[in-house]
Amino acid sequence: MRKIFNKIALSVLIALFSVSLLAQNPDSLTFVTAKAVANAEKDGIVFNNYLFEGNLFNSNQCISVLEVPAGYHFDVVIAPEGTLVWTSLLSVGANAVAALNGSFFNMRTPYGGVTYTRVDGTTISDNNKDVPTSFWSRSIRQNGAVAILNGELYVVKADELRNWEKYIFAEDVLTSGPILLVDGVKEPQAPDKFNTTRHPRTAVGKRSNGTVVFVVVDGRLPEAAGVSTTELSLIMSWLGCRDALNLDGGGSSTMVFDGRVVNYPSDNKKFDHQGERVVANAIVVRNQ
Repeated sequence: MRKIFNKIALSVLIALFSVSLLAQNPDSLTFVTAKAVANAEKDGIVFNNYLFEGNLFNSNQCISVLEVPAGYHFDVVIAPEGTLVWTSLLSVGANAVAALNGSFFNMRTPYGGVTYTRVDGTTISDNNKDVPTSFWSRSIRQNGAVAILNGELYVVKADELRNWEKYIFAEDVLTSGPILLVDGVKEPQAPDKFNTTRHPRTAVGKRSNGTVVFVVVDGRLPEAAGVSTTELSLIMSWLGCRDALNLDGGGSSTMVFDGRVVNYPSDNKKFDHQGERVVANAIVVRNQ
């Protein structure tokens, strides 16, 4: 009788604990229990797309996730000098299995000091936006970087050194931000419109086991509201990332897998795969 009572008591405690978690953040349960509406797999890389009809962050959401296991080779690739190119074309040119749009750029002069970009050990663009009030101020925007050393991708948070990105020991470096997660802890997000307004967003994260996670949250469409950077950090946390970084978003947000665009880029204002925007750089995944 005592064993039965103990089992009942344990079940009640588990139920109360689950209800407590749900009350704290019902969106987490909605997300982690969601069923993918589209999925694919190639050479161990897994793609899933999730649709939420008003039940995630009280909004419609469309979220694409690529999980790349350890062992793949990552690279930063750039558009030819002075030009902008679709992420999908950069992917094809690099013979990539998958690709994600990269960091911020200037539409008129793609490498005009908006982000620090290093490719194969050569500095392509030197970030010279040091004015604290600048929209692209490192203190607000570019407080992190993607660093690729010997083909392995790392998410790096800025330190207090001036021109900190120049001291990163890696062949490829691409600054971006804001940083979303560091060592499993959500980073505070500045309360400005860039962060708080819902937009299409792109992020890259890494789990403790070495899996790299690409995420695109579509937006600016009736079917997809987009997210704030705080909501994006929650998504990356729910996906099990230990470290995560926000990349360029808006119309640039594009995910390519096995040669095709798999998210719903917003530049044509249609919920299809045709609204891709040209970009200056991308992160690509290749077979070793």
